[in-house]
Amino acid sequence: MRFLLFFLLTFDGFTSAFGQTSDLKIAVAANFLPPMNQVKALYEEKFQGTLTLIVASSGKLTAQITNGAPYDFFISADMKYPENIYEQGLAQQKPEVLAYGTLYFWSAKPNITSVEKRMQKAKTIAIAQPDLAPYGKITRQWLQQHGWWDEVKDKLVYAENISQVNQYIATEAVITAFTANSAQHIESIQQKGGSWQEVEGASPLPHGMVLLRNAEAAEFTVDQFLEFIVSPVAQKVFQDFGYQLP
Repeated sequence: MRFLLFFLLTFDGFTSAFGQTSDLKIAVAANFLPPMNQVKALYEEKFQGTLTLIVASSGKLTAQITNGAPYDFFISADMKYPENIYEQGLAQQKPEVLAYGTLYFWSAKPNITSVEKRMQKAKTIAIAQPDLAPYGKITRQWLQQHGWWDEVKDKLVYAENISQVNQYIATEAVITAFTANSAQHIESIQQKGGSWQEVEGASPLPHGMVLLRNAEAAEFTVDQFLEFIVSPVAQKVFQDFGYQLP
């Protein structure tokens, strides 16, 4: 993570030299919101600064950034979108991988023995919108590669992003879904029961982070956040939510 390490400075140096920090606006892919909420709480407690999280699908956030949204950082559920932003000249450095996510299959029924059998029996299957959300795109790819797309496409219920997929699960609007690994740690969903299973053969999704050209936060605040996001404290949060580190 070259550009992150470039900015490394000590926490004590920041707090003693500057006191309270200014705010940061971070555009976050919907699936990555649960761990980032914890990172936000830890960061704000340590630095008395404010992290504002703007949450949507990676595709929708990219459109907002392209249209001039004044965000400081963008965390995408894949590398495609931040790389596109960099190629357009809208980022200060190349994006780097922050963590790797995993595609999971959820069923309201306990004890999944086969994703394929559950899909056959299911009347509805929720997935994130493939054209906007990387987890939706990789779900579609997996279904196509395994010859299931034509069989299940009429059962699919599309959500704008992973957060909406998880809302469908929590409200029992669907009985099966493809979602992100972090959904396992959302208490409201866990209380609904059911079962989870990693989707074998689905590639891990590299979540990219990039510092945006229109960043308005003070330089020391940017550096402070970069220090914190790669610290053992933040990385433990990502691991606790099932993400793999680069």
